[in-house]
Amino acid sequence: MLEELKEKHFNPKAHILTLLGDELIKSPVMAIYELVKNSYDADSKKVDVYFKEIENIENAVIIIEDDGIGMTSQIIEDVWLEPGSDFRKPINKNTGLRQIIKSALYDRIPMGEKGVGRFAVHKLSSQILLITRPLLIYFKENSKEIESKILADYEIQLYIDWKDFNQSKHLSDVPIKWKIKKDKKDFRFKEKSGTYIRLSGLKEIWTKGMARDLKGQTLSMLSPKITKDSFKINLNFDNKWLVDFPTVDKILDEAPFKINALISSNYDVDFEYEFVLKNNPDIGKRIIKNDLRFNENIRGKVKNRLRKVLEKKEHENYKIEEILLDFDSKLLPFGSLAVELYTFDLDSHSMRDYTLNADLVKKVLKEHSGIKVFKNDLRIYDYGNSANDWLGLDLERIQSKMWFSSNNVIGYIYLDAETSNCLIEKTNREGFVENDAYLSFYMVLKTVLNEFAATRFSDRTRWLKFNQKSSSNLFDTKISNFKSLLENSDLNNEEKKKKLLEEAERLEEKYEDDQKTLLIPAGVGMTASVALHEIEKLIPRMEETVKSEPIKNDIITNQVEELKQYTEGIISVLRKGGDKPLDIREASNRAFNNYKLKLLNRKISYEICIEDNVNTINCDKRFYITMLMNIIDNSIYWLDTIYKNEKSIFLKCVKHEMSTIVIIADNGPGFKDDISELVRPFFSRKSDGIGIGMYLIDTIMMKYGKLDIITSKEEILDFDIPEKYNGAIVKLVFNKKQ
Repeated sequence: MLEELKEKHFNPKAHILTLLGDELIKSPVMAIYELVKNSYDADSKKVDVYFKEIENIENAVIIIEDDGIGMTSQIIEDVWLEPGSDFRKPINKNTGLRQIIKSALYDRIPMGEKGVGRFAVHKLSSQILLITRPLLIYFKENSKEIESKILADYEIQLYIDWKDFNQSKHLSDVPIKWKIKKDKKDFRFKEKSGTYIRLSGLKEIWTKGMARDLKGQTLSMLSPKITKDSFKINLNFDNKWLVDFPTVDKILDEAPFKINALISSNYDVDFEYEFVLKNNPDIGKRIIKNDLRFNENIRGKVKNRLRKVLEKKEHENYKIEEILLDFDSKLLPFGSLAVELYTFDLDSHSMRDYTLNADLVKKVLKEHSGIKVFKNDLRIYDYGNSANDWLGLDLERIQSKMWFSSNNVIGYIYLDAETSNCLIEKTNREGFVENDAYLSFYMVLKTVLNEFAATRFSDRTRWLKFNQKSSSNLFDTKISNFKSLLENSDLNNEEKKKKLLEEAERLEEKYEDDQKTLLIPAGVGMTASVALHEIEKLIPRMEETVKSEPIKNDIITNQVEELKQYTEGIISVLRKGGDKPLDIREASNRAFNNYKLKLLNRKISYEICIEDNVNTINCDKRFYITMLMNIIDNSIYWLDTIYKNEKSIFLKCVKHEMSTIVIIADNGPGFKDDISELVRPFFSRKSDGIGIGMYLIDTIMMKYGKLDIITSKEEILDFDIPEKYNGAIVKLVFNKKQ
């Protein structure tokens, strides 16, 4: 016989239940949470968690008691003692997805779905006593309507010593026994249903720190939006460990920055924002509500983030476009969600402007900071825990001062448990499984957070400036003030005064030279990075063309020409420049050619209109190309966030009085902010923006004239800008050194 077929069933050791509880549940706090969640799923109105004689490990017990519907003997047998049961959310055999069966009394979406949470008791203790009296619920035939509710005439008592489940025995060799008691005099639940769990033989010595941590987690287990009295958790340590524990509601109203955003399944955002300083009304406040600039559809912005994810994974261009086309046709997989954020500034000067109790604010933030996620009434762990900066706020803060840290924000994300079934909790309670639905969830949140961070930064900067914490540090301003001071001084020695002024002028000239030295690498860096990125994608295509038989001469010729354009783009900013007459048509074409493939892939056209009386401007070629590329790059980014059949960029150059004006316009979403915000260092509404581009252009244009934006219809008509270019319009005015 050449082969033999053998068969055997899994026969797990009893120790596997120890692993499910002791090693899968990562902390005693999470173990308590699993038991609380079971009470919620059992339609309890409240659950009491008592710690008795907790400072004496020998006598210490933990009691969890609820007033839910309890468990029948059949449920004990078929569900409670069946690890991995899908009783709460059975799996649909056709779709493979979990079906939602709402609770009988309060129509709750069950939060337990893995069938292992009940083994959390093993994380806490070695012995468990369970007492339960069920409420028997009967439904009308073929209906979800309750016909009658009858309190069972029995109570169940079950005892387990987990030490019996050791490595030497198989699971099937350890019987579980329970009593069905009929004598009502011995009942614990005499007039109502419910479940009582007594845990003894505790595995850890509980400390005051652990107790306060549990209190903080208990307060955050329930959604802030939960209906009053619909479900309550009572925690009692039978000592003074929880005295003066700070609660969140004491400080939320004082937060200087607040946001409420509702995102529909179709990516429509209802954005509300508030900046208010209660103790310093002179600074002013800003409230954004029902503002069409902010109440927008963010599908395009999320799509832009998805594109970057796919590019990072090095998908081929055609594959990226296929995935993005599929993305365009779908709703958010988890339905709608709501975002509620409160951020605080913790330096002492700022805190005086919005609170009378800075110590309390710091204490509450220490216990409750972070952004938490809720499905209906209950929290999804471990989002919002101090060690889990799951949205990368701290990294964002390091990279850009526009952002806020995870330790100075209190935030809540609200999901509908019924529609967000695709967001699946990990068994170890460390967030959601990172599937496609989670990627969408994450990208939507980052998009909304980016909008909040940019809006907040604008008010935060104004706040700091008002308090003179951000006095002008511009070198040229200080030099100018110094020279003015000298001119108006009462120095008796005119010769000394003249020497001081000459030294100030030399410092000013050196500053301008140093500034130029820094600006040139910035321009070279941007041009080179854009060109090299395109070359990196072009080379494999050229290799594929060369290896094909027969070689397609027209294709390879075009590819060589494309490579030439990219290399010339780099060389154009590497060559030594200087202020001299610049062929504006040639330089403008060079800037657009550096984005040729990117424009083609995103189906963005462009047109250049230079009037006959304009041939040159006096400008360093490196600076001009750098500025234009920054503006083009911004237009491409924002055009990629909208849905239009025809996307386009328009460049026009005209003579106006004594100036040469270059206008760059697009038909994208336009600006939300005024020019003073746009040129502020580190301010950006782009998801990957660092807020340097417009600042760089503004700095360069101070030498040649002025940077501005066009928003008025009159000015658009004056410059004869085509009507379709109703998005962002940037104006470069060259009126110095011309």
